[in-house]
Amino acid sequence: LQDEEDRSMEKLYAIWQTDEWSPSRVHPNDPIPINEHNNVELELLNPGLIHLDERRISIAAKKLGIPYAPCLLGFEGRGGNRVPVIRGIVVHEHNADLLREAYVEIQSGMIEQDNSKRQHEVYSRWKRLIAGLLTKDRLEKEYPAENVYDA
Repeated sequence: LQDEEDRSMEKLYAIWQTDEWSPSRVHPNDPIPINEHNNVELELLNPGLIHLDERRISIAAKKLGIPYAPCLLGFEGRGGNRVPVIRGIVVHEHNADLLREAYVEIQSGMIEQDNSKRQHEVYSRWKRLIAGLLTKDRLEKEYPAENVYDA
């Protein structure tokens, strides 16, 4: 019984006997450290890395060839299950400004593309409406309306 108590006390340390853990610094040429699920936990973010929480910023990182990893923010309960909340990406600090600028450019390009697509849809709907009205007018001229129910 005495041995069991001694073994349970072996792993207890006082505050002055411990050092606060901090992750190692990630240098610009180092790969981004990811976990077994291929993402980085925000709580364990290494110095030298930064979390960018913009929507679809990974598209800009892919286009520029900047290495990145998805960021795990935590877990939330849905329907009795715990599901991970993954939002944003983690990149090296020296790439953050470049990526933000590229993201703004890509977003403005996407907005312009959406506007031109919407304008094309509006024009095609007007074209269809006018073609229908012209067809109706032509048919009314070719086949004048006669009252077939008069007997």
